[in-house]
Amino acid sequence: MKALCLIPAALSLACSVAFAQSPAEFTQPGQIKIESLTLNGEPQNFIVGSSDASLRIPISDAFKIGADLGVDAVQLDGQSGGYVFVTGVIASPYGKLSIGIPRLVMPQVFDVPSIGGSEVLDVIQGRASGELLRFMTYFSEAPTLRGARYDVTLGNLSLAAAAQQLGTKHRMTYARAATYALGNFNVSIGRSDMDMGFFVASSTKIGLRGKMGRVSGGIVASHQETFRTWQDTTNTFVSFDLTDQITLSGQVFNIITARDRYLAWGVDVAYRHKSGMFVQAGMGQLNPTADRVVNLSLGYQF
Repeated sequence: MKALCLIPAALSLACSVAFAQSPAEFTQPGQIKIESLTLNGEPQNFIVGSSDASLRIPISDAFKIGADLGVDAVQLDGQSGGYVFVTGVIASPYGKLSIGIPRLVMPQVFDVPSIGGSEVLDVIQGRASGELLRFMTYFSEAPTLRGARYDVTLGNLSLAAAAQQLGTKHRMTYARAATYALGNFNVSIGRSDMDMGFFVASSTKIGLRGKMGRVSGGIVASHQETFRTWQDTTNTFVSFDLTDQITLSGQVFNIITARDRYLAWGVDVAYRHKSGMFVQAGMGQLNPTADRVVNLSLGYQF
């Protein structure tokens, strides 16, 4: 994991030196978090990090070329996992074309707060709502996701679409999503289809988000089909800014299958300092096994 987390920092330093005298643009947002997650009294410690580095070089008043580098990484008890996304980029008023290994569309468009504020549970929760590939990039051997992604904004409407090959077996995954923003509210709809050879899966999602003063929240519903089975989920979440630095949040995650219905909930409070440092504490309940979750985290957002 150490090597993965150093990639964005090294790229940032190299670009700052190489393009100090040029009009090139470089950004690198990210987060690293130390998380102690206790499940029914059994603690496990994680280090979770993610970063996105973006380089743009203008070649005319309207067009830019560059590259995007994304890193997701997790470490648990000396074992680490993660994935690197890297693309060449052409950006213009007509949108952004990314070729290589682009980030997945659906997890970005339908990103939701996790149970108790846990980054690890966020990945598992995403798997339950249809994000199998994102789960694989953290916790199992993920196929190489070569392909292309296109993003464009048309007024209040944002569109994203991607086609990516899964490894070398000529299996494909397709994703497309649209978001319409109106003031402090937006609605999104999207679908992904994945052909893994031994099975075919699809996931359709719709989400609504909004913010009014110090209160923000939303709901994301999904329907997924695999083989001849189906599963529906809803993520409902709300946050309240007690102060400019302290936020109280709550989440409810509902899963419905043909045979069962599961419900999980969580609450968390976070304190964020203007330096980027933050601390977070949360708790929750996971069904059907009634697992009690306690999360304590220390992190840095840059």
